[in-house]
Amino acid sequence: MPTARETTVEREASLTGTSLHSGAKVRLTVKPAGSGFGYQFRRMDLADQPTIPAFLEKVKQVERATTLAEGSVKVSTVEHLLSALRGLEIDNALIELDANEPPIGDGSASPFLELLSQAGRKELEAPRSVFQIKEPVWVTAPDGGYMAALPHEGFKVSCTNSNHTPHHTQFLSIEVGADNYAKEIGRARTFVFYEEVEPLLAKGLIKGGSLENAIVIRGESVMSKEPMRYPDEFVRHKILDIIGDLALFPLPIRGHILAAKPSHGLNLQFAKALLKAYRAYQSSLMPVENVPVGERALDINDVMKILPHRYPFLMVDRVLRFEGDTKGMP
Repeated sequence: MPTARETTVEREASLTGTSLHSGAKVRLTVKPAGSGFGYQFRRMDLADQPTIPAFLEKVKQVERATTLAEGSVKVSTVEHLLSALRGLEIDNALIELDANEPPIGDGSASPFLELLSQAGRKELEAPRSVFQIKEPVWVTAPDGGYMAALPHEGFKVSCTNSNHTPHHTQFLSIEVGADNYAKEIGRARTFVFYEEVEPLLAKGLIKGGSLENAIVIRGESVMSKEPMRYPDEFVRHKILDIIGDLALFPLPIRGHILAAKPSHGLNLQFAKALLKAYRAYQSSLMPVENVPVGERALDINDVMKILPHRYPFLMVDRVLRFEGDTKGMP
């Protein structure tokens, strides 16, 4: 069950490794943060050590990874770390790194799960808010992909992974929480098609890529440094990415997520649609009105702004004065 209060890591913890796209060596440290802090990345290798909050508005690029930017400062390939944080229901963390990309590790969230296990988790005082899906929300893509959210009490993902070939189509429907994320989702590795490798290298990407941190698909064959960790590892990694990209939404989501042919681009398009729905829900709530004190009177129009009734069912049509904080004299 999700925790009722916001959480953060209990202590700082670090790991080192090589980043996927730049191939640079990097050291990453997670540190505790207070309630409402969310996830923020701090570039320790730059002057003034600038910070980039993990907000949807900060997403600048989604080709083969999710990249955040604040001005000219960037942090790329954030989805695996964010997936581990959200998957383990850790709401707040400061993430310091001395390069523009976290280490890729083995291509899954496993290195970050180990890191967060060392860091621990503790509850904060603030109650944990969530976005409960009340009405369907959906987006579509030109290639036939789609994502949707339906009402559901927990967090469930039903995903179909298909591609430009007739091979390796996979489906999985799973309830995901802190109790099963590491076992069922977090160990699934990233993958790439053989014919994509050369074009990606030509773009200056995947400089740190190898069979140590990715599965390569060539036709019906699969090239991997180790046996497949799950029979349906590809779709599980797609769910890992979905959770990581949706961690850029300001609140944990309670609903049933449906996805077909998801990608970072479609994930972020969907997250923006969820944000639009969330803001519409917020604006539909009754505005908070300041109730006066003392001798000030309220006429019927003032009363109607505060009480959730409408004429002719308004039982109080005026207030002459107030006594203390709890009593009004009609």
